[in-house]
Amino acid sequence: MSLTVIDLNDTNIRVGKGEQILLNSPGYAVIKDDKIAFGASAEKLNRIYPRSTHDDYWYRLGQEAIQSTSNQIRHNADLAYMQLAEIYEQTGESVKWLIAVPASFSQEQLGLLLGLLKAANYEDVQLIDSALLASINSLNKGAHIHLDMQLHQSVITSLETDEIHKVIKSEVLPEIGLLGIYEQCAKLISNEFINQSRFDPHHRAESEQLLFENIPACLTKLTTSSMSRIDLEYQGNSYSASITQESVQETLFPIYNNIYKHIEDSKKILLSHRFGMLPGFLDGLSNASLLDEFALFTSAKDYSAFLLDAESNTNYLSELPAIRITQKSISSEAASKQTTDITHILINSIAYQLNKQVCYVTAGGKVESSLSTYTQFSIQSDDGHYSIQAENNSHVSLNNVIINDKQLLKLGDNIKIAGSETSSTVIKVS
Repeated sequence: MSLTVIDLNDTNIRVGKGEQILLNSPGYAVIKDDKIAFGASAEKLNRIYPRSTHDDYWYRLGQEAIQSTSNQIRHNADLAYMQLAEIYEQTGESVKWLIAVPASFSQEQLGLLLGLLKAANYEDVQLIDSALLASINSLNKGAHIHLDMQLHQSVITSLETDEIHKVIKSEVLPEIGLLGIYEQCAKLISNEFINQSRFDPHHRAESEQLLFENIPACLTKLTTSSMSRIDLEYQGNSYSASITQESVQETLFPIYNNIYKHIEDSKKILLSHRFGMLPGFLDGLSNASLLDEFALFTSAKDYSAFLLDAESNTNYLSELPAIRITQKSISSEAASKQTTDITHILINSIAYQLNKQVCYVTAGGKVESSLSTYTQFSIQSDDGHYSIQAENNSHVSLNNVIINDKQLLKLGDNIKIAGSETSSTVIKVS
C-alpha cells in the first residue's frame, strides 16, 4: 500500500513517498495577466512583481475577501486550493495521503483544509501534527520541545512521551518567520554591495530578485564558515560582496533572542532542519539538537503500518503509540550488546569491517584510512564500542538528528550526509 506525505509548511511544501522527495513547492503565488504561478516559479518572480505576489495565503488561510486581479481568486482559500490541485496533478494518485500540518492551524482552518483537499481530489486523507511526526524517532521518555519556522511565524510545540508520544501544547510566535530573516539579511548584504562594489541590488527589481535568491545559500555557508561571497551578474556586469558570519549573527540576534525568550532551555529541544541555515542560532541553546531534512518522512515510513490503518478524514492526530523502543527502555545489558556487537558499517549496499583503525567516509561513500578534505564523518573504536564524529564542519545526521559532537553508535543506527545520497547503517555480520 502507498502512503504519500505532504509537509504543509509554506517555506517549502514538500511531498514524499518513503524518503524520496517527489516535489518542492514554496507557498508563493504570482497573479499576472490572469495567469497564476505557484511554488518555485512564483518565488523567482516575487520581487519583480511584488504587488502581484501572494505569500500569506497559508498563513491567513480563510474565506475573507482579498484583492486580486484574477476572477478565479476571491480569497486565500482559493489560492491554497489551486496549489493543492497543482501538487496533486504533479505527484499523481495515492492510496492514502498523510498531511503534516503545523499546530498554528486553528480548528476552523483544519476543517477548511479538509474541504479543500477533498475538492482537489485527495480521497483518503489523514491529518497529523507536523512537530509530532518530525520528532517522533528522536523522542525518549519525558518532555521535549520542537521548534519550527514558517514564512511569517514560528511554532513552539511541547511534546511528551510515556506510553504514547503526544502533543501537550503549542505556542505561535507571530512575525518571526523566514521572510523577516531574509529581509534583515537583504539590508545587510545590500549595504556590503554598496560599500564593496558600488552597486545597490535594491535599485532595480530584477537585481533585488537575484539578491534574495542568493540569501539561502549564503546563510547556509555561514553556519560553518566565517565568510561567504555573493556574486551577482546583472545587465552584463559582475558584482561581488563578502559577508561575514559575525555581521549576520549580529543582524539576526534580536530575532534569535526573541525566540530564546519563549523556550524552556531545561527541556530537550528539537529544531526543524529549517533552523540549520541560521548562523549561530544553536549557540544560544544549551540542550538543542537539529533534526535532518528527512526526519518527518522517515518517521512516516517507520509508522506507515499504523498510519495506513488509522481511520481517515476524521480527527487530527496529535498522539501516536510509542512503538519504537527507546534507548532508555533498553536494559543496560541489552544496550551494551547493541554497542559492542557491531562488526561492520553498510554503505550503499557494501559492508566494511570496523576495527581499531579509524574509518573515514566521504560524501560519495568511499572509505579511506586517513582524514582528507573530502571526509564527511569518521568512526573510531572506543574501549570495545564505536563512535561517530562529523568532520570538516559537515552536516551528518544520526537517526535523523544532526551530529554536534562525538556520538556512541549502536546496531541499526542510520547515518546520512547532507546533500548526498549516501546512506550508511551500523550492522553485525555473523
